[in-house]
Amino acid sequence: MKRKTWILSAVMYVIVAMACFGVLHLLKKMTHPQEPFETSAQESSSRSEEHGEQETETQEETQPAESETLKSREAALERGSGYSGWKKELPGIFPPQPEETPYEPPKLILATDLHYQSASADDGGEAFQLFVERCDGKVVEYLPELLDAFMDQVIEENPAALVLSGDITMNGEKINHEELAEKLKKVQDAGIPVLVIPGNHDINNTNASVYFGAEKTPADPVTPEEFYNIYHMYGYDQAISRDEASLSYVYQLDEKNRLLMLDTCQYEPKNLVEGRLKEETLQWADEQLKKAKEDGMNVLPIGHHNLLAQSRMYTTQCAMDNNGDVIELLQKYQLPLYLSGHLHVQRIRKHKAEPGVADSAYGIMEIVTDALSIPPCQYAVLQWKKDGSMEYATKAVDVSAWAKRTGSGDPNLLDFEGWSEQYIQKLIIDQIRGVVKNLGDEVEHSMAEVYAAVYIDYYAGREIDAKGVRNSKGYRWWQRNMPDSYLIRELDAMIDDSDRDNNYMLLPELQNAAKE
Repeated sequence: MKRKTWILSAVMYVIVAMACFGVLHLLKKMTHPQEPFETSAQESSSRSEEHGEQETETQEETQPAESETLKSREAALERGSGYSGWKKELPGIFPPQPEETPYEPPKLILATDLHYQSASADDGGEAFQLFVERCDGKVVEYLPELLDAFMDQVIEENPAALVLSGDITMNGEKINHEELAEKLKKVQDAGIPVLVIPGNHDINNTNASVYFGAEKTPADPVTPEEFYNIYHMYGYDQAISRDEASLSYVYQLDEKNRLLMLDTCQYEPKNLVEGRLKEETLQWADEQLKKAKEDGMNVLPIGHHNLLAQSRMYTTQCAMDNNGDVIELLQKYQLPLYLSGHLHVQRIRKHKAEPGVADSAYGIMEIVTDALSIPPCQYAVLQWKKDGSMEYATKAVDVSAWAKRTGSGDPNLLDFEGWSEQYIQKLIIDQIRGVVKNLGDEVEHSMAEVYAAVYIDYYAGREIDAKGVRNSKGYRWWQRNMPDSYLIRELDAMIDDSDRDNNYMLLPELQNAAKE
């Protein structure tokens, strides 16, 4: 019995000794990688003389393999409980690991209400000119050139993504959709994702038309299925979730931020101007916001229709029909900001749950970006900051620089800023002169001129000098000659809405942070 005990003890000692020897040997190899075997100086010298240059070449060839082996061994030891302690105790032996690339917050470019019109959809004739005269200031004749200049500017700025938030075509003509989708490939081919959602003009629009000769002619609109087929590569294919009830989806912008792209339009069974989120879409959005919170993601919702009542002038058909339900959902998850279009007016407004609530209290902010198709033809740049804040600013498309760079000979394009300002001013003056009559040329022109000036600044989101306007000769003519006109009510609404500039906003970290 004692003999068996002695033999077992001896075997155990041998196993422990071999294990210790193995660990020491491995550590020695790791700290002396150029000496894979223990040899005397004399043996090393003799071996070098015999093999000379051949040995050097062989060592150079085998070093990468040995290096990979050492990395594997180190990785294996790293999984052990004591290896990290060795690294702390002997920092000189273990080389420092490369640091991770610091996080860079993303930049987003947003454009809305492009109302793209293909040059192939008209011949510039009588029907087309009448259409231009009756529109609200869109630079219809130069929309293809405006888009080309805009895309070049986007590529130069290199954002994390380009978002087009609805009314991307004039009236949903298939010819305009197909040409726009083809043009957008230039941006996506430059490595910038393009994300699209529809507006109320884009699907099942019975106003879809082309303009040849003396009369406009109905054109083929697109169905929801056709819209998806044309634009599936612009957001839908890359979505991490899609709503089965609408053309809404979720896009992962970067490792910290997601975009909730909302289809706010009503186009089934027929197209409506008003917006609304379907009940199924609200439920889907709730699920996505809950998941984003669990994943630690920030969410930026974007839709075409407005969330809040933004305008004294446009009081119907702008805010979603069920905007109260949408506000409740977005504020349930303490989202800081909602982006929209549709209104064609540059506006910024914060939601207050009830009258008397302090400005510092939480309330979702909405920014309405004005139409790219209407002077000053501007878009939005949204930049996330490292301190957690978000900065929003508008920027005009520099069509003149693009025209010079591309060798255009069109004087209107070469001075696009000057031409477009004169164009919209004349357009609005002519429209007002069509209503204000029998007051004499000087009075009529003065009234139309003040209305046009206010209209242009209002659409562009600029601050308006209310006192200066109301003291002007043109405004006094309105008061004297047409005090009960709907036009002077519109004038007052635009003036009262424009008590501040709406082209810039810095949303602080406190507003931007989700609260528990």
